[in-house]
Amino acid sequence: MKASTVLITGIGGPTAQGILYSLQGLDDVRIIGADRREMTTGNQFCDKTYQISRYTATDHYMKDLEEIIEKEEVDVLFPSLHEELNLAEQFESLSIPVAIPDSEYFNDLLDKEALYKRMASLQLHEYIPFYKGFDSNQEFSAIMNKHFLSTKRVIVKEVTGYGAMGLRIVTDREGFMQALKKGEAKVVSYDDYLEMNFSTRRIAMPYFSGAEYSVDVYIADGKTVVEIPRERTGVSNGIVLEGKVLYMPELMKAAKDIGEKLVDNGFFNLQFMETDDGFKLTDLNPRFCGSQVMSLGANVNFPYLFIQHQVYGETLNAAPVWNVKMMRYRMPMFVKE
Repeated sequence: MKASTVLITGIGGPTAQGILYSLQGLDDVRIIGADRREMTTGNQFCDKTYQISRYTATDHYMKDLEEIIEKEEVDVLFPSLHEELNLAEQFESLSIPVAIPDSEYFNDLLDKEALYKRMASLQLHEYIPFYKGFDSNQEFSAIMNKHFLSTKRVIVKEVTGYGAMGLRIVTDREGFMQALKKGEAKVVSYDDYLEMNFSTRRIAMPYFSGAEYSVDVYIADGKTVVEIPRERTGVSNGIVLEGKVLYMPELMKAAKDIGEKLVDNGFFNLQFMETDDGFKLTDLNPRFCGSQVMSLGANVNFPYLFIQHQVYGETLNAAPVWNVKMMRYRMPMFVKE
């Protein structure tokens, strides 16, 4: 079999390094890395690297990718930055598969409120938490008085936020003082929140105290190949440091129900909270995420599944190993410039 050449962007970040970790050492994979910085820790795990423009300079960025793809005869692109999802239309002009999910509802996957509305239209109500969308603090105040008057904590998110960006836990003054003592950085008092200025659309929903789970999913031709639930037991600055892969049929069914109605092909990640009323979807990441490397410990190599499916055209099979725990550790790297 001819070796496939993959191009991975943002190789200095945790998402790309999870993909690198999954693909390095495979005999039939050649890795080309790209980053806006000339030198990153990710350079050490690539066969060849390029310094490219920032994704914000779209024309230059796409030109850089196109030149690398042609020069290195790249077979597949793995974008690793969430912001690159905004370039989905530009990626369509490339001559190779791009590792973002194929979905007729792709734009809805990037907006939490639009996603919930789409799920409702597809009869997926049971997985939608109670939520209310708003633009202004005045609207938020009205929503609080009508729907959350007796609620101790309320979650507020930007509809296009990711990685806890823009997330706040709104509570009363007493709750805020208690959170301050515990070092809970995302908690803010209701009165202080109303003093903040926002220009983005947001949603408010109840604070769920149950366990949080992620599910990595791969779908091929509209059918689920595999779903891997995992519990995040240690998180620092949005990066999962410790977690465990679990066999949870109810959660796997939820991921399959949602995924097969929203996605036709590719990898994506779902995040759920466990509630008294079942599992509720809190986020959908239509991309490879930093913690998907946990599934590698469960004997499921999602980046390679994408290559098998999109490059080799193979029939996909997966045999997960359950109850595998992942723990990250820090390791120094020395590079002589």
